[in-house]
Amino acid sequence: MDQIEFNIIFRKPKYPVIIISAEKLYSAFNIKQLAKCCISSVPIEGKTIIQAIDSTGEEFWYSPGKYILSPGFSFKRWTKKQLIEIYNCSSNSQNSLQEYSAKSLSAKRLERIVSDICELIRS
Repeated sequence: MDQIEFNIIFRKPKYPVIIISAEKLYSAFNIKQLAKCCISSVPIEGKTIIQAIDSTGEEFWYSPGKYILSPGFSFKRWTKKQLIEIYNCSSNSQNSLQEYSAKSLSAKRLERIVSDICELIRS
């Protein structure tokens, strides 16, 4: 079996995790999936890192050149609305013709929204 070079520093994300790549979104439910998604992702134009959002809304940065995932240092937490917008504007949503409803956000926990979006990405 091939060994993947992938390191996490400071702290681990809480699963599931949404990975934002230039071509589409990925979801990871464990460390192996996270490593595979980060390594195969392409940074968004103008950025040198790949963003990942854990179930608490915290952003992590993956540095492809160093194979390191670490907590983001400038942008602390994603909001429910931001997460829904990133999914609804993604190629995943457009290809599946399935959007995540932005109704009743106050009744939905952030962890639930991340989990739901990860399931939509996976299917």
